[in-house]
Parts: sequence; C-alpha cells; structure tokens
Amino acid sequence: MWQITGICLLLSIPFTSAVGCKDQNNNDVDWFVGYKMPRTNDSSLQGVGKGVAFYYMDLNMDSFAPSPNDMTSNQQAIAYTLQQYYDNKGSADSSFVLYNDEEAEEDLIRLQELYEKYGRTKFSSRVQFGHNKGVVYFDKTGGFWLIHSIPKFPPVDAYGYPTSGTIYAQSMLCMTLNYDELTKIGTQLYYNHPDMYASNLATSMASDNPDLAKVIGGQYKKGSPFSSTLTLQTRGGQQFTSFAKSADFNQDLYDVLVAPSLQAPLYVETWRRGSQVPLDCSAKYIVLDAQTMKVGTTAEFKYTHDHSKLAVSSSSSKPYVCIGDINRMTSQFVRGGGTVCIQMKKVWDNYNPMFLTENSC
Repeated sequence: MWQITGICLLLSIPFTSAVGCKDQNNNDVDWFVGYKMPRTNDSSLQGVGKGVAFYYMDLNMDSFAPSPNDMTSNQQAIAYTLQQYYDNKGSADSSFVLYNDEEAEEDLIRLQELYEKYGRTKFSSRVQFGHNKGVVYFDKTGGFWLIHSIPKFPPVDAYGYPTSGTIYAQSMLCMTLNYDELTKIGTQLYYNHPDMYASNLATSMASDNPDLAKVIGGQYKKGSPFSSTLTLQTRGGQQFTSFAKSADFNQDLYDVLVAPSLQAPLYVETWRRGSQVPLDCSAKYIVLDAQTMKVGTTAEFKYTHDHSKLAVSSSSSKPYVCIGDINRMTSQFVRGGGTVCIQMKKVWDNYNPMFLTENSC
C-alpha cells in the first residue's frame, strides 16, 4: 500500500521547464534507467548487431522497453537529457562536470599485473583518478546526475556515441534533482576523485557547493573517513542511496559497504579482469558475481560481454537495484568509485531476472 501511494504521489507532481532528465519523447521525467546491449549476432532486437541497441525504463513505466532509436540517435532519452548541457554549457549561470576514466582496459590489466608482481599499494598518478563515469549538470532551478559505464562518453561539444561503447553491455541511471542536492553530489565526487575532462562552477553557486569547488579545483578526499553514504531525493520525491569510496578505502565497495548497509545479499555484474575479488562465504550478506546474463528476448551472454556496473538484491523482500561505476577487481581497491541504489519493486522485477546465473559458495 505504501508503494502504491508513493508512486501516485510521484506521478502527481507537476514538472516545469527546469533542468532535469528527459524521457524518450523529450519530456521531463523524474528518473530513468537504461541498459545497452552488447554487440551480438542475435537479430531479435534492432541495432543489437551494431552494439547500439538499448532498453529503457522510467518512473512512468512498469517494465523495460527496447528503444526505437538507438544510442547513436539524438532522439532518445540520453541524448535529449545531455542536450541541455550542450545548449547551455557556455552560460555563466550553469555548472557541470563531465568525467570518465580514460584508460584503456588493456592498460588496466597491464597495471594490475605490475601490482601483483611488485606488491605495489599505489599505481601511477595517472591511474589514481577514480574509476567512474558520469555527467552532472545544474543551474539554480536544479539539474540532473547521469551515471553510466560507457568509455569516452559523452563528447564535450555535441552528442555522439563512441565506437568504444559498442562491444560490451553498458548501464545508465539519470536522476532529476533540485538545486540543494548538488552539494551532496559534490561530496560524493570529492570521495571519488573523478577524472574530469570538462567542468565549470558558476560563481553564484560556488559558496553553496564547497566540495564541488574542491573537485573542480583538483582536490580529493584523503584519509579517514574512507567512504560516504548519502540519501538523494529526486524532484519528484524518490529516494536513492549513494555510496562513494575514496582511494584510501582499499577494499571492495560491494562486500564491505553496500551489502552491509542495505542489509541484503547481492548479485553483482561488473567488468572483471585480472585479480578478482575472492568470494567471502562467511559474510552475513554474501555478494555473488554474475556468470551469465539475459535481457528480454535476446540470447544469453557471459559476464565477459558486459561492461556495466550493476548490483541487485537476491530477494524481493528488499528490492534494491544499484547502478554505478566501480568494478569488483582488487586493482580497484585503491581507486575511488561508487554506486547509487533505488529500492523499488518494479525496477527490481526487471533487473533481477537479467542475472541468469551466478557463482556460489
């Protein structure tokens, strides 16, 4: 009953032309999630053979739907949302951060091998940036936080989709937020230490957002505490839990922070290469890794074809879905990163079946 009432309240809140997430028809929407399929020979979904097909779901939907326009089109939710940044990035009244870890996966594997060979506790300064990807765009009316797993995305000047994002599956989460939530995002990014490639903090917004000012100035969290857990509330009233760890956390995010905080066992799908996180079968809330995935009518595929960073609770009694940017690899213990979780049954109902098989104790 509580969930039904909550959803009705969210739907009844009118939206204005304030900055925020856009849906598939370029209308304001409180939040959306997306899952881009890996490139495959399966012909059951248009665009999947080129690695640009994606499924979409937002507040006003009960299930994932294949997007009629693929990731290369500028007429779909991700492109519509980012267009607000492209149209106004030169404005003195707007603030934005575009960040993406730029290292090729081959470089990460090579650095992991060096870590294991020489017992290093720190990588080169180039790799000390967090392993995270996203876009934050706000003016004084509010804005959006788009979290994703797509390498080299989005471009600075105009929408486009990179070939580097076509091979593997990718994940996306967009939240529409009021202006006062920006200070929380700044704090989480301060822990994450993102590798920014475009940024601006409006003078009129600087004093309200001290941590974001530090981030844009090149500063990041050092020392204790090593993590930050904050509640974000969308403009429509939906709560999300944001988990962020610093490089000094030096442990796996999902085992040590997310599962115990949510008090729920998790299934996790992340990019896993090199030395993987050992399975802790003695944990109160066990975290298992995906082995095979399946979405909709498309054929199943192995976790090695998935670059997304997803976690779902294993039971519908606590229906959590988390979308983030850090992988379960020991090489990423010493890199900042995080995830954002929503507790909503209809979202869980769509994500949980995607995890076809997992490892086990």
